[in-house]
Amino acid sequence: MLEKLLPIIQRFQIEGQASHIAPIEIGHINETYKLTLKNRESDNDFVLQKINTQIFKSPQDVMENITKVGQFLKEKNYPKEILMPIQSVDNQYFIKYKTDYWRLFPFIKNTQTFNEVDTTEKAYQAAFAFGEYGRYLNDFDATALKETIQDFHNTNLRYQQFFEWTKKVKGTRKKKAQKSIDQLFKYRYLVSVIKDIKLPLRVAHNDTKINNILFDKTTQQPVCVIDLDTLMPGTILYDFGDMVRTFTPSLEENSADYDQIFVRKNILKALTEGYIAGWNEELNYLETKLLHYGAQLTIFEQALRFLTDYLAGDPYYKVAYAEHNLVRAKNQICLLDSLVSL
Repeated sequence: MLEKLLPIIQRFQIEGQASHIAPIEIGHINETYKLTLKNRESDNDFVLQKINTQIFKSPQDVMENITKVGQFLKEKNYPKEILMPIQSVDNQYFIKYKTDYWRLFPFIKNTQTFNEVDTTEKAYQAAFAFGEYGRYLNDFDATALKETIQDFHNTNLRYQQFFEWTKKVKGTRKKKAQKSIDQLFKYRYLVSVIKDIKLPLRVAHNDTKINNILFDKTTQQPVCVIDLDTLMPGTILYDFGDMVRTFTPSLEENSADYDQIFVRKNILKALTEGYIAGWNEELNYLETKLLHYGAQLTIFEQALRFLTDYLAGDPYYKVAYAEHNLVRAKNQICLLDSLVSL
């Protein structure tokens, strides 16, 4: 594997001899490796990634967004590690090799990620880190960022696609999904709320899961916000909402134990307090007031996406069995029911 990737590695501005490379099983989008370079002083580790151009149609835009934001944070003396790519030999932040696009990041040592939120402290600290990241970008002109995935959080469009598929699909899939379809129709009012309000356009992370924070292994404190491919102009309501959707459930999103799926109120309270504290009063009144609405909207959108994919024959999300996307949709509807009832 190392020999195969050497022509790519040698195109970056790094010193030392590549001695080891191994896949890192993180995320589901990009192909990721941990690279070790030996030199006279010490070994240095890096993260080498092949960008998934099926998802990110313009890798140049992705890397331009990441570097613009990183440079801005450096100038603002952002107190945590800043994820910045290594330059190529021709001073670019990525390389094109044959038909593929590659990038290289420093490997941040003595850190770990978590896949679940099992304590209120972890919820608070992660939410604070995401809020603080947004606060330091408060003065950044969000319109300077490119849209790396078109209509990523366009809930109105997601609802229209869902509605069209409820009309198109017939037979067994429609019959099995009918109860869930009816339940989502009940929540369609959520879409109209965001269309009628004006929120500040901010730099949105758009993937605020707990495993997109690196934690220090020793102190257990957040060190770095990662997975920046979806940095785009947007509203922070979806960033907060995605935390609620992924931090607070009693069971993960593939669970079919519907009676046991609910929002853990102690985790919700901790992440709400942490996120607001991270912003340090720089959210406006309307944003703060609508945070929990943003959570409802985000969960509703994800339920729409899972159920639409099921009705369409599972073209987008990978499935392990025939009704996997239907189970995921039902799971999200249970979570939404729980959140709305609080």
